[in-house]
Amino acid sequence: MNTSPRASAHVSHKGWYSIDWNTVQKYVTKLRQRIYRAEQQNQQRKVRKLQRLLLRSKANLLLSIRRVTQQNNGKRTPGVDGYTASNPNERIKLYQQLVKCNVFQHRPKPAKRMFIPKKNGKLRPLGIPTMRDRVYQNVVKNALEPQWEGRFESTAYGFRPKRSTHDAISNLFNKLNTNSKKKWVFEGDFLGCFDHLKHDWIVEQISTFPGTPLIKRWLKMGYIEQDMLRPTKEGTPQGGIVSLLANIALCGMEKRLVLSIKDIQTKRRI
Repeated sequence: MNTSPRASAHVSHKGWYSIDWNTVQKYVTKLRQRIYRAEQQNQQRKVRKLQRLLLRSKANLLLSIRRVTQQNNGKRTPGVDGYTASNPNERIKLYQQLVKCNVFQHRPKPAKRMFIPKKNGKLRPLGIPTMRDRVYQNVVKNALEPQWEGRFESTAYGFRPKRSTHDAISNLFNKLNTNSKKKWVFEGDFLGCFDHLKHDWIVEQISTFPGTPLIKRWLKMGYIEQDMLRPTKEGTPQGGIVSLLANIALCGMEKRLVLSIKDIQTKRRI
């Protein structure tokens, strides 16, 4: 049963705070759960159908606007266009504008490049998309994420829902305090991970996703630094909601590492 119109049809007639957010959230959550189950059952046609439904969902658009303009830490940080929707009336107006648009035809604007200091004294580059791009990124993330949650390794914790660094620490603690023979820890660091991810590889991994053309435009949208437009031939914008793409690009690396280590151990025995 499609409850998206019922969940959001009254938005244009009443205030932002009168929206039944529980109903809106339940609809989006239910669709995400259906995508996850369909992926687990390898029903790829059903996955794509449900993803299209969620990408066009008014409820998904509402939740995305709420998250980007009201809940996220960067809700007051504008992109290159200087636009923010900081009050309820502006959020309603933003919804009324975007609900008339086709998410699949959206043309993103370049990100605004900012730098924040790291603990080692170096600077970490961040790409700040426009508010409208952030909303659409969250719309896409809600449709793409449950499919890949059915594929990610159980031991992956970064940029995943309801997972944190503390969960990873707890998992390591439990495994290293059992009778398991696995008593070693592999520690590695990807040099400029976000900056050097290959676009072609990411696009290949999500080739069946209905929103892939939009993601390709995000990857190639470039960024503004010192009033100059700079192209992005590789990498994903660190700080954007679509950091999920980094997980997708790295999916399967653990298996390859384990096979490589086993191969090294076998050669040593020989």
